[in-house]
This record gives sequence, structure tokens and C-alpha cells, in this order.
Amino acid sequence: MITLDEIRDRVVREEEFATMPHIAMKVMEMAEDPDVSAGDLEKVIAYDQVLTAEILKLANSPLYSPRQPIVSLKHAISYLGMAIIRSLTIMIAIRSLYTTSKDKSHLWSDLWKHSAASAVVGRSIAMSLKKKILNAEDMFILGLLHDFGKVVLLRFYPKEYEMLVEKLIEEGRSYYEVEKDLLGVTHPEVGAMVLGLWGLPIEIVNAVGKHHEKPEDPSIACICLSNIFCATWGYSVVDPLAELDNFADALRVLELDEDRWKEMNKEIQEKLKECDIFIGV
Repeated sequence: MITLDEIRDRVVREEEFATMPHIAMKVMEMAEDPDVSAGDLEKVIAYDQVLTAEILKLANSPLYSPRQPIVSLKHAISYLGMAIIRSLTIMIAIRSLYTTSKDKSHLWSDLWKHSAASAVVGRSIAMSLKKKILNAEDMFILGLLHDFGKVVLLRFYPKEYEMLVEKLIEEGRSYYEVEKDLLGVTHPEVGAMVLGLWGLPIEIVNAVGKHHEKPEDPSIACICLSNIFCATWGYSVVDPLAELDNFADALRVLELDEDRWKEMNKEIQEKLKECDIFIGV
């Protein structure tokens, strides 16, 4: 059986995983500092031409529906705001961890597809609630990072994790249950541990660690519904039935009924169809 201490030791020794990509951490810190101006943020991002180009590409996507083309970093920051620029920077930085692996298993692209879709879905759910009890950009980041523990496990234990995925597909159980049985650790606790080492906000770390528990917090409820959506509509390898245990509680916490959830499903499906640029690897 694998232990968290063993994984922590391997993460610390692995340069690529030991810390969050520097530019993403810097942008996150700056975006949360009230004394930082848009101009300050622009200067930091502009040093990275690849990041700048990627931000401009995503900023012009249907997810943000700019009224006119965004052609400069200054325009992107002005139009989208620092919180969205933070989200996009983290997404671009994290994506590299899914695409640089020498292991060419389809699971890498499957995991990215799920994470990117979850980011878009989480943001859409937050924006669709009548009561604005969730921050849309926080839900984007949480959707993006909630399954990061799977990335860590696949990176360090590829054979074991591929066998695990085969087993969960055969049995129709959740990742969480099969991981506990076969590995001794689960992706929520692994993800929370690594993101904690990276110094991410405690709210994100805690939500990642608890995202398969009974949802009593709106953030956990949002991730629960996002997972159910992704499993239902082909953005996950998990059988939808494996994710439904907490469905009623998630609806209750977010003050939704099933009719409104069905309406939101249609709205989010349309949004995702327009957002292939986010999901493609």
C-alpha cells in the first residue's frame, strides 16, 4: 500500500511537481494583493511571451464573449479583470503537467479533459445560481484542481493507476472507493497534500481534500454537481451512477431543484460546445 508520506517525499524530489509553476504562483499572489495594479500584473505576464499568447487566445473564446477582438495583454486584463487572468494563468501553467509526461497513456488527456471541463462547469454553475453564494473564478480554479491528486498518482504510479481505472470501469464504482482498496490513499487527500505544499489558499486545499464527502458547503456541492455533469455527458471515465450518492444534498445546499438543474445542464452543454479551446490538449 502507498502512504502519503511516501508520495510527499517523491513530490519534493521531483522538480516539476515540487512547486506550483512560478509564474502561476506569482500571478495568484499579485491578483489577491489590493495594492497591485493592472499595470503591475501586465509587466509580470508580458515577460512570458508564450503565456501572453495563450491568455489572448483564451480571452477571445466564447466563454468570455468579448464584444470586439482582444489584441493586447493590457486589453485582456482591462476587459476580463485580474481574477479571470489569474484563472487563465493557472490553467495554462497546470496544463503543461498533463502534456509533458513521457508516458503517452490516454489517461493524461482524459484527466485534462475532465479537469478543464470541470473548471468551465464549476464557473457556469456559480454564475447560474440565483443567490450569488459562490465566486465564479474560485469555482473555476477548484474545478481545475479538484482531481490533481489523480495526476500525481498517475505520474508516480502509472501501472498501478491504469489497473485501477480498468477496475473502476468494470465495477462501476467511484475513483475514491477503488483507490482506497487498491492503493491505500485517495486522490482527494493526495491532491490536498500537494496543493498545500504549493502554498495554495487553505479554502481550495480543504475543498480539494473533501470533494467526495457529503456536501454541506457550497463549494463542495458545486464540485459534486460538476462531477455528475461531467460523468453524465462524457467528460469523465466514471459511470454517472458512481457519482450520484450526494446529488440530493448538493442540490439542497445550492438551493436548486431538479427542474432547475436540468435547465442548467442544457445551458452548460451549450457553453461547453463553444469552449473546445479550453478542453483540447
